[in-house]
Amino acid sequence: MALRIGCDVGGTFTDLCVVDTGTGVSTFVKIPTTVGHQATAVVEAAALALAQCGHGSGDIEGFAHGTTVATNAILERKGAKTALLVTKGFRDLMLIARQTRPDLYDATVRRAAPIVPRDLTFEVPERIAVDGSVSRPLDEAALEPIAAALQAAGVESVAVVLLHSYANDAHERRVGALLKALLPDVDVSLSVNVLPQPGEFERASTTVINAYVMPPLRRYLTLLTEGLAGLGFAQPPVIMQSNGGLMSAEAAGAAKSVQTCLSGPAAGLTGARAFARAAGFANVVTVDMGGTSFDIGLIRDGEVVTRYEGDLEGLPLRVPMFDIVTLGAGGGSIAAVDAGGLLRVGPESAGAVPGPAAYGRGGTRPTVTDANVVLGRLRPDRPLGGGLRIDRTAAEAAIRQHVADPLGLSVSESAAGIIAVVTAAMVRGIRRVTVERGYDPRDFALLAFGGAGPMHAIDLAEALSMRTVIIPPSPGLLCAIGLLLSPWRHDETLSLGITVADLPTADLYRLVAPLIANVHAQADAETIDPEQVQVSLTADLRYQGQGHALSVAFDVEDVAAAVEAFHQVHARSYGYDRRDHAVEIVNLRIIGTSPPPAAALPLPRIVKGEPQIGTTLSAIDGTEVVVPVIDRARLVPGSSLVGPALLEQQDTTMLLRHQTARVDAVGNLIIEVLA
Repeated sequence: MALRIGCDVGGTFTDLCVVDTGTGVSTFVKIPTTVGHQATAVVEAAALALAQCGHGSGDIEGFAHGTTVATNAILERKGAKTALLVTKGFRDLMLIARQTRPDLYDATVRRAAPIVPRDLTFEVPERIAVDGSVSRPLDEAALEPIAAALQAAGVESVAVVLLHSYANDAHERRVGALLKALLPDVDVSLSVNVLPQPGEFERASTTVINAYVMPPLRRYLTLLTEGLAGLGFAQPPVIMQSNGGLMSAEAAGAAKSVQTCLSGPAAGLTGARAFARAAGFANVVTVDMGGTSFDIGLIRDGEVVTRYEGDLEGLPLRVPMFDIVTLGAGGGSIAAVDAGGLLRVGPESAGAVPGPAAYGRGGTRPTVTDANVVLGRLRPDRPLGGGLRIDRTAAEAAIRQHVADPLGLSVSESAAGIIAVVTAAMVRGIRRVTVERGYDPRDFALLAFGGAGPMHAIDLAEALSMRTVIIPPSPGLLCAIGLLLSPWRHDETLSLGITVADLPTADLYRLVAPLIANVHAQADAETIDPEQVQVSLTADLRYQGQGHALSVAFDVEDVAAAVEAFHQVHARSYGYDRRDHAVEIVNLRIIGTSPPPAAALPLPRIVKGEPQIGTTLSAIDGTEVVVPVIDRARLVPGSSLVGPALLEQQDTTMLLRHQTARVDAVGNLIIEVLA
């Protein structure tokens, strides 16, 4: 028996799955997240799961973990005190940025404040030219007063971003070595380790984020590793990256800290892809709705769509990441009437503490969850994870005080309005990853997960004219399951900046060979079987003169195929191509992966007995009707349902209105929304 654990920490709940990788037999645990002390809930969930499945920590072969520590450090501005070292003359790099407005038509909008203030930005006398030649030698003596100033300011972490270091890393690496010698207790992040490619501002922003989140992330991983060791776990956890791959805790606490910023949502997409494939769907829009956020992703031709540029709270982030759009629209999103008398929902969330009013943990403001309770989508007195029970009276009181009375509406009308407002926001988000990317949502199925995702899936599918909704077997724990299905991954980048016509085709393999060697060296450092490592290449291409590139698969033996793929992707993304224009290759990306140990999909436990366990009142088309309550755990593969029916399971609830549904071979619920 080979047992592995996947654990994902969300804003409201911590989810954990123990699975036998040979059979798929699983044990699931969901408990409230310990806000500010995430490691506590993770260790408690692990202990609870071991007790439930009857195994000891010695039986566990691996522990994969998705964390929001880095994300929260940015969102809450609670990272390390960080300084920035730049080439002399570039002190205002982070303030000048790109001279673009976050919102073209908002006269009052302001850019996100830099993480590193100007008084903690220091200039280093040196200069590397764009071709890698040395324009000004490094003045090593200048590092001593800089180090003294850093120490006096109490700096915990330093980002070093020297001009054109991607073309010649000698100065930057020397500065890093001198800083470590002068300040051994201060963390140092070098841009050549974090993001060795052109784009000074984006490179600086990404390196600064890495430096900012590295100390708190490493402290968290140390606490977690010690806590798990206290339970008898022999190995430290492996950590999820934003690109859907796993890495060691040691790598996560160093140059790859920035790659954990979308750790949890990426795991959910990996799990969604696996269950979508099992259901026979290659093109899927995924929606992950938890207590705090609503994450949207896209699976096309069986693969998760990936991008290499994004932003977090207005700060540019240039790392490989799944193309995820995140909205402040979770089950805990707070509804309120603004000064203009309009109903708004989110982005403020009740979080885990105090949580929605219906959870009975001190929350008094109405949330999306409370609206679902009032509309009968969550049954009163229904037990939830962590010992919570649904309190409808508290939900009604919160909506009456903060929404219904101010608007002159009934409580049920107000609840329906809350759902309508949050649905509209989510539909706009889905259009961003489909219509705005050149895709028609009607050509995709909708796969919903997260604790609240299934409750809103049918509303979203109807609004977008999508025909099919897929609900995986354990949607509230899919991020934890996805961790078990994720490969090890390591990325390397080679910056070229030349046209394809000038590409030294004969020497191309020689150029990428050192980076392939780096992939294998990293695999060896993380004890990955070298026989299992697979290497693939992608290229960032653009028409000469463009500012942005598109990524396509690349083969050193067939460059023309990559160029043709670029023309096609460009036409789909922007509505045209320019086959008569020169194509420039900006970067080559070398991706090393190793297959996940888990071979079988984690399967839910099927409970014997009659599926219908009672009845309840639910609002359908504005009218309360009596509907049967179905225990999903009692539905065997091949079962079918015709609405109306309220389906309940350990980690979520959903209401079928007039739709039909069937259970497939792996436990997916396949719902036909439109005939």
